[in-house]
Amino acid sequence: MKLFMRFWNRKLGFGKQLFLFTFVLLALPSFLTFYMLHVMQRAEQGMIEGDKAKLERAMALLDHRFHGTFEDILKEHNVPPDARTRDKVRVLNEALKPIIDSVAAEYPGVEFGFYSKDLDVILNGRTETYGENFSTRRKADIERTITTRSPVATVVGPSGTGLIETYRPLVRNGEVIGAVVAQENAKDVYQRLARVRREAYLTIAAGIVIGVGGFFFLLNRFLEIISRVKEGLSHLETDLSYRLPPAFGELGEIAAAINHLANRLAEVKSFNELILDNVEAGVIALDTEGKVVLVNPAAARTLGVNAKEMVGRPVAEVFPPGPLREVLERAWQKGETVRELSLKHPVGEGERDLIVGTNLLAGPQGSPVGVLLTFRDVTERRRLEERVQRQERLAALGKFVAGVAHEIRNPLTTISGYIQMWQRYGKPTPHSLPLVAQEVRRLNAIVDKLLFFARPAEMKLQPYDLNQLVVQVLQFIGHAQDNKVKVEVSLSPELPTVLLDPEQMRQVLMNIIYNSYQAMPNGGLLSVSTELTSDGKYAVVTVGDTGCGIPPENLPRIFDPFFTTKARGSGLGLALAHEIVTAHGGHIEVESKVGVGTTMRVYLPVGEKEVRVDGPGAGGR
Repeated sequence: MKLFMRFWNRKLGFGKQLFLFTFVLLALPSFLTFYMLHVMQRAEQGMIEGDKAKLERAMALLDHRFHGTFEDILKEHNVPPDARTRDKVRVLNEALKPIIDSVAAEYPGVEFGFYSKDLDVILNGRTETYGENFSTRRKADIERTITTRSPVATVVGPSGTGLIETYRPLVRNGEVIGAVVAQENAKDVYQRLARVRREAYLTIAAGIVIGVGGFFFLLNRFLEIISRVKEGLSHLETDLSYRLPPAFGELGEIAAAINHLANRLAEVKSFNELILDNVEAGVIALDTEGKVVLVNPAAARTLGVNAKEMVGRPVAEVFPPGPLREVLERAWQKGETVRELSLKHPVGEGERDLIVGTNLLAGPQGSPVGVLLTFRDVTERRRLEERVQRQERLAALGKFVAGVAHEIRNPLTTISGYIQMWQRYGKPTPHSLPLVAQEVRRLNAIVDKLLFFARPAEMKLQPYDLNQLVVQVLQFIGHAQDNKVKVEVSLSPELPTVLLDPEQMRQVLMNIIYNSYQAMPNGGLLSVSTELTSDGKYAVVTVGDTGCGIPPENLPRIFDPFFTTKARGSGLGLALAHEIVTAHGGHIEVESKVGVGTTMRVYLPVGEKEVRVDGPGAGGR
């Protein structure tokens, strides 16, 4: 009682839990005892039903092997109808004995026989049986199976020590002429069941005694130790630098082990933090509730977020709707993981190309503890790959165009000579000659544009005011275009001079701005601005419109030669612009959304730079 009060006073403490555990330990064997009784009873019933089913199969086999009727056997042995009953019984027993013995050999321990309705006797194959050889009880069971034409089974004697008797109607030519009889002594089976039950109960009793006695023996010894360890662990949950004070005996060993474990945990935690802080890949971890528990510096830099503000918040609050959030939620909610998945994630005004993978985190016992997402930022690599691929396409196209131009110029020379001869002798009509000459000039113009990609031409580089160049192009195009388009200009006064070829760069800006005008046939807003990048390496000319926009599937191809969606376009304007800007050591970036508009940024290097001098020039324009 004193121990009970001690437990009860430690509210919600370890002592009360131990008391409840003791109560469960005492109640559980009682429950198991009643449960085993129920199981044993069910097992006994199941065994009896199994024996009955076995006897049913044996009687069916005996019925199957007995062909004909009792009268057929008597006639076969020339027994007259008025013979004595005992003579008939003897003949039938002798005739049926082989059949009964054959079935009995397949079912050891089972006794078989046939009941003859006419003779009112059980024929069991024993020649010493001559008259009635069964009790009134068995007579009643036989009468019931004959009357109902269905099997009858009876357990005779006390449970566990008696017989199992079964009867089956014997039907020949639609008439019941008797019954098939089978019985088995189940005493041995019940004795084995009783022995198993007795051993189980002894085991339960021994377990109760040992368990309860051992529990109370250990309780007084370890209660105080566990209490002190628990107090020390509560400090270690928040401070791995805390150490349990030294103690004697087993308490000292436990305290030393916990202190050693705390040292290792602190070292591992510090090491893991150093690794996560220095890896280039982004790492994000969620717990089982879908809350962010870890964001390493690489992930914070790439996604443009504050790691401290994200920790402890649900994933739906810290990530905007998009592919990255969807991947995290599928892994957390459904356990679906991905490997090397390429997706785009919005960051600020732009988006980043990421290669992501997710893993399910499991504890030592295999239980889930969270989700880990890792990713690599491949935005710059993708852009570089696109530029390289574009240069490769242009180089291959240049070789192709050079060959085509060479083949076209030969017939053009011949046509030109004929025209001159016709004009000299006056054979062709005066009206047709100018038309032929016009077509020749048109073909020559196409050839010149094609050669623009293939024929190296020296650029005339000079320091130039990029703002002045933008103003000149806007003035020239503004006079030739519809006034329905509103133009907004924002030029940076701090923009330095840029080393460029004015004629070629003027053509670049004219092609880009002219395309913006064409994208707004019903009017809109054209915005042109200049600025210097934050690192001071590039001067940027930005041209934006509110036109129809470019479909996503067409964006990768807009700088390809001959690609155009215009009915009368040649598809060479943006290709020429891209080639010229690349020759200047710069590049062009495009952002577009259908129905919203398009923005193109031309990046030109500032100051000392390496410029390709064999790029396209003004020749042939």
